[in-house]
Amino acid sequence: MVLPRWVWDYIRIVMENGSYAEVRGWLRDAVAPRHSIRPSVSEATSPCPTKRDAYLRRVAKASISSSDSLTFGRLVHEVFLAPLRLSFTSLSELDSLFNKVIGDYGELGARYKGALYEVFMKSVGLALQAREEGVPISVEPLIPGALIGFSDFIRPDLIVGFIPVEVVSSPPSGDDSSMGRKDLAVAAYALAVEAWVGHPIDIGIVLHITVNGGAKFVWRVIKVDDALRRTVLDLRDTVARIIEHGDDPGVAGNCPRSCPFYGVCHG
Repeated sequence: MVLPRWVWDYIRIVMENGSYAEVRGWLRDAVAPRHSIRPSVSEATSPCPTKRDAYLRRVAKASISSSDSLTFGRLVHEVFLAPLRLSFTSLSELDSLFNKVIGDYGELGARYKGALYEVFMKSVGLALQAREEGVPISVEPLIPGALIGFSDFIRPDLIVGFIPVEVVSSPPSGDDSSMGRKDLAVAAYALAVEAWVGHPIDIGIVLHITVNGGAKFVWRVIKVDDALRRTVLDLRDTVARIIEHGDDPGVAGNCPRSCPFYGVCHG
């Protein structure tokens, strides 16, 4: 079933209370972009407060420097997605698959091997349940994004049935009133699926995986309401304007150190 049973139950409760959105992916007037440039979802929902990272990448052509936190995030993603991405028939295959994934990350994979193996085996359990129950899963599917003013194709981590799922290697912020960037990414994916298949998507999932002292999964059910939809579309247009006109929005006052352009903005 991929998602834990309680998550499915919570989704049913949310949907029973009704859901309505004026902004739907198939409503051209509602999602039409204001600029010719079509940014990626990651550009629109990046942690940069001013979106200067999009300017540096697309206009200034600045060099990107990777960080341990970004590399570790990719590692956690790969460890979790690997069992869902590939078919397997024996435990020996799984161990080989796991060792290959972490081996590609060298010392970083070896350092967190125990906790990463917990993540991997939890994903194996979810994959087996989904296989037994016939739940359709798409891992990093290519979904047309141009229909809603984003890049040609956009790629959520998972689509379970029609529900977009994003995986993040950090704990929840604890501020339920804030619109996290992954919540906004889920809204963008929901709009894209709606535009593509004409099916309303009112729910998304953000899975937080932390590995400090063992693996911990926190599942958050996101109600994709009009506020989220309009916010991500506004961010899309903000980034598109920056790139189209070559306007440097300036250095933010609270840059995240994990940003690959932190060194560019702060010397």
